[in-house]
Amino acid sequence: MEKKDKKTLILTVSICLLPIILGMVLYNKLPEQMPIHFTLSDEIDNYAPKNLALFGIPIIMAIVQAVCLICTTKSNKSSNNEKPKIVKIMEWFIPVITVLMYIIMIEVPLGSIVYVGKSVCLILGISFIIIGNYIPKVSYESGKSFLHPMPKSEKTFRKINKIMAYTFIILGLILLTLIIWV
Repeated sequence: MEKKDKKTLILTVSICLLPIILGMVLYNKLPEQMPIHFTLSDEIDNYAPKNLALFGIPIIMAIVQAVCLICTTKSNKSSNNEKPKIVKIMEWFIPVITVLMYIIMIEVPLGSIVYVGKSVCLILGISFIIIGNYIPKVSYESGKSFLHPMPKSEKTFRKINKIMAYTFIILGLILLTLIIWV
């Protein structure tokens, strides 16, 4: 693993763990059962013990982030030893989602009005649009390192990328549109 990759690993895993500080600060103000899952209409439909919610979820997400980064770092190098931009963007997906969802999970039991369904649609909608915009920029050579099975021709690869890009952008727009109705 290169020095740059190690820095990214340490930084992103640290960001996944950062919410634990907020949990420790607010620990005494929070209920013993924390909401961890919501319906699209913002109703709580699953709880977890406070310690699991405050400490376990960020630790699990940090482990998932570390495993994902280590695996993608080993397999996603193109011929010029540079990761595709889409991979660089995806390295930050888990840390950002972890922090945003943790804040929502803490705010709800503290009595804040949080529109969970709208928040999730907004976060995922923006993420899908960003990913959709970068998918066509993946080169055929870069794709060889992470697409299995790899399309036999560059023309097929471009066609698949185009379809995936449009799909992600359309799904992102649908999710952003849902904010109006949710």
